[in-house]
Amino acid sequence: MSSTQPALWTPGPIPVASDRVRRTLPIRVEFARQISQWRVRVVLIIFALLPIVVRLAFLIGGAGGPAAGRTDLAAFAQASGTTFTAFILVITAGFLLTLVVALLFGDMIAGEASRSTLKYLLTIPVGRTRLLFVKILVSSTVLVVGIVLLTGMSLLVGTISYGGGGIQIPVGPQLEMGESMLRILAAVAVICVHLAWAAALGTMFTVMAEAPLAAAGGVVITSILSSILERIPDLGIVRNYLPTWNTDAFRQFFEARINYVPIADSVLSALIYALIFTAVAVWWFRRKNISS
Repeated sequence: MSSTQPALWTPGPIPVASDRVRRTLPIRVEFARQISQWRVRVVLIIFALLPIVVRLAFLIGGAGGPAAGRTDLAAFAQASGTTFTAFILVITAGFLLTLVVALLFGDMIAGEASRSTLKYLLTIPVGRTRLLFVKILVSSTVLVVGIVLLTGMSLLVGTISYGGGGIQIPVGPQLEMGESMLRILAAVAVICVHLAWAAALGTMFTVMAEAPLAAAGGVVITSILSSILERIPDLGIVRNYLPTWNTDAFRQFFEARINYVPIADSVLSALIYALIFTAVAVWWFRRKNISS
C-alpha cells in the first residue's frame, strides 16, 4: 500500500482590506472623470483662446511698438513672440489663474457631495486620504497643463504675429532667444508654485463645504481680501505674511537683472500656506460625517 498521501488544498493569502483600498480609484480613472466635466474643458479652451483674443485686441488697438513715455511690459508686448508671452503671463497670473484654481479645487469634494456621489466613492472602498490626494494630484495636473497650454499658445501666436527674438526688457536690452525661453520657463514654474497656497485653500474649503460654489467663492474672497490688505501701508510687516504677498515675484524674470529675494519669499510663503491648509483639509476630511 502506497504511503503517499494526496496533497491537501489550502487557501492562498487573503488580501486585507487596506490592500484593496490602495488599488482602488486609479489616477487615470479620476483624470478621465475630470476631463469629462464641463468646467475643466472650459478652462482649457479659455487658456487656448486667450492669446488669440489678446492678439485681436492689439490689432483693433492699432500698430505695435512702444508707446511714447511708457515703460511697462504692455508697451513692448508686440516686440517679439517671447515678449508677447511674457505679457500674457503678467496679465493672467493674478485674478484669472486664482479663479481657475478656485474652480478646479473647490469642486473636488464639494462637487461630489452636491451630486450625491461622494458616499458611493467611499464605499468602493477607497480610503478618504487616498481619494483626497488623487483628486489633488489630478486637479494639479490639469492646472499645470492649462498653464503650459496658455504659454505654448502665447508663444505660437506671438511668434507668428511678431516674429522670433528674445524678450524686450522695458528700458533695457533685448535678451537672447535661449535666455528668454529659460526665463519664461522659470516664470511659469514660480507661478505654478505660488498658486499652491490657493489650491490648498480650495482643498480645505472643498472638504468643509457642501456646495462647490461656496468652496470656490471662499478662495476668491480670500484672495481679494488679502490683495486689499497688502495695499494698506499701515499694516507694516503684517503684509509680508499675507498669502498674496509677492504674487508678481515672477516678473523679476522679465527684468534686466533678476532679484531672487522676492522670488524665494513667494515660493516659501506659498509652500508653507499649502502645507498648513492641506494638513487641515486631510484632518477635517478624515473626521467628516458624510451622509450624501
